[in-house]
Amino acid sequence: MINFISLYINISVVCHICLVQSVFICRFILTFVTSKSKCRWMSGKSAVGEKKVTQVLGKDYIVDPWTNVTSNILGKIGSNLHTQQHHPLCLLTEQIKSFFYKRFTKRGNPKFSVFDNYPPVVTVQQNFDNLLVPFDHPSRNQADSYYLNSQHMLRAHTTAHQREFIKAGLNQFLIVGDVYRRDTVDCSHYPVFHQVDGVMLFDKQEVGSMYQYGQLCH
Repeated sequence: MINFISLYINISVVCHICLVQSVFICRFILTFVTSKSKCRWMSGKSAVGEKKVTQVLGKDYIVDPWTNVTSNILGKIGSNLHTQQHHPLCLLTEQIKSFFYKRFTKRGNPKFSVFDNYPPVVTVQQNFDNLLVPFDHPSRNQADSYYLNSQHMLRAHTTAHQREFIKAGLNQFLIVGDVYRRDTVDCSHYPVFHQVDGVMLFDKQEVGSMYQYGQLCH
């Protein structure tokens, strides 16, 4: 049973078209911020030889000077509120999925694939480098992101998975999941929240046709 005090939903939509290797990407992000939830996953530090490790979802990550994730944050991992039946986040997620399933079809089948069970631990490369985030960008600071060590972190956005899906050949998909940032708690911020990240790829001809008929980003 999830014990949550209140629910705050902050929906920010980003829609932009960019040229990446002759492929246009239309990306949109819906962000949901929820309040405190009861910890359902316990994890902590243990000794392996002389090295300390942090264990997350059954995997060990060696602690180093970059490690800044707290036991309280680790306790949130695995709650998966967005997949729990009847939870407000799950209900909202299902509405979003239903919209895309109905709005974008081909021969009666949904065009969009949905990924909602990817674990939140990613590499620094996935979270920043693959997205061309500058090395001096503030979001890379330990004050802004949760690091398990210098190579692994808790994703700050579901966008961290985009590159691997595009490389796998997918051109229309949604990524749903919990994300983690070192935000100060207030009425619209909490260090654990949820995102729906959507990607649709277009070739130049498709973009030209949409621009011609006034359909671009409508």
